[in-house]
Amino acid sequence: MGKKKSVALLVIYTLVVAVLCFICTVSFSYGTDNMYTFSSIMRMMEKDADLGLAYGANAEAGTYLGGGYSAVYYPEGVISAKEYDDNIDGMSEEDAQEYAQNYVRYPDENGSVYLEKGVACNDDGTMQDSFREAFGEALETVTQRYAALRVDGARVESVGDYAIGVFLPAMMDSEYSAISAFAYTGEFNITSGSDEASATSLFTIRPNQTIRDYVSRVTSRTAGETSYIEIVFTDAGKDALAAATASAAETAVTLFFNVGDTNVLQLSVSETYNENTLYISGSYTAETANTVAVLFSTALDGTEEDLALTPADAYFHTALYGENTVVMLYIAFAVFFVAMMAFFFIRYHRLGFVHLYTYLVFLFAMILCGWSISFLYLSVETFLAFLLTSVLLCVSNAVTFECARREFALGKTMTNSVKLGYKKCFWKLFDLHIVVAIIGFLVYAIALTSLQTAAFVLGLGAAFSGIASLLVNRFGWAVMMGTSKKQGAFCNFKREEVEDE
Repeated sequence: MGKKKSVALLVIYTLVVAVLCFICTVSFSYGTDNMYTFSSIMRMMEKDADLGLAYGANAEAGTYLGGGYSAVYYPEGVISAKEYDDNIDGMSEEDAQEYAQNYVRYPDENGSVYLEKGVACNDDGTMQDSFREAFGEALETVTQRYAALRVDGARVESVGDYAIGVFLPAMMDSEYSAISAFAYTGEFNITSGSDEASATSLFTIRPNQTIRDYVSRVTSRTAGETSYIEIVFTDAGKDALAAATASAAETAVTLFFNVGDTNVLQLSVSETYNENTLYISGSYTAETANTVAVLFSTALDGTEEDLALTPADAYFHTALYGENTVVMLYIAFAVFFVAMMAFFFIRYHRLGFVHLYTYLVFLFAMILCGWSISFLYLSVETFLAFLLTSVLLCVSNAVTFECARREFALGKTMTNSVKLGYKKCFWKLFDLHIVVAIIGFLVYAIALTSLQTAAFVLGLGAAFSGIASLLVNRFGWAVMMGTSKKQGAFCNFKREEVEDE
């Protein structure tokens, strides 16, 4: 490979690595009053509640040290076994028998929930397709809501095919309120009147219209120490709001903001409001205002047919591994990284840059997968699995370097030394990575829940390690070595000296 071509490829390679580094590790605030935040992939990656660390929105205050709140949303037609038993216990024998005939234990007689016949399941106990579809839509809506909070470690998961499990780290102003509010389903609507019972809708929504013909968006903002909800109306929505508040100067008008049949907040108006944007403030913090705004925003696409959800009691979980565990994991990685690079640069001089670039590509690939694959998250177990595959990559690169070193010492050219070195160790390294990856994915398939994520990370890391060592590393070696005239010195390879007899 010519020197000019090598330099050009090295520049492109460096830019790609730099961009990946920026996206994966750099977070910063920008805009007026630092209103907006660019979050790195590492910051957005979900973190196990068992890790103690003051990170995320309250990192500077140091108020979050692991743990959080979890709850389960039961959709209409589904009740827990405990609720079923409690209901039965409070009935007469005749009523209990009639009640029992309306429910089927799911998925079998040992199941943990009961499905109501005609609502969630058929008479034979099989789940209705309509319920399954509605449940999928509800799961998507709840997932959007928790994702929009932008809270490190927030998680949403399907509990079987019948309930939704949610988790919020104990780092917000009101986690329990968010968990309760995000269970509300249905369409967003605004009514007005002297009381909630007699209030009428502001909007006359025709058959070919939706609420979005009157409300374009709902957001939250913070200016200084004041946080507020911002509702932006279309012109039709503005006219409807002005008509509803026309008599507010004489008699105060109360606006009720609802999601489905649930009133979320109410606002007293004492004068005609004729603007496209309505600002609602009060005792909101940035987090609570965002929670309500996210709820309203996602409810703009809600319908009357949305599956109703009922949240069970939320439980608090403490950080199992104590305070600052994540910090210790980061320190452990830093020690490993420094030791790794010290070895490669001392042993192989500038060839250490080849390994550095290869490892960074591997690292960023793992970070991107940890963020994009829904069930992956940072925990002690997944970190150890990642560290094990990192060692596997280091050993693989060292083996290829040593094989090439031996060939060069026998008098072969650097190009032939690299080719022969890879040829002699390729299949051994290939088999090693395949075996580790298969073991990881097999354990993932059969392991208990607590081990599944770590096993998957092990299998995924082994696959990426093999690709990085056998393909990316060789590419980087060819590119960087092409920029040096003294290739032996570049790699710290030396010829064997043979004395004449």
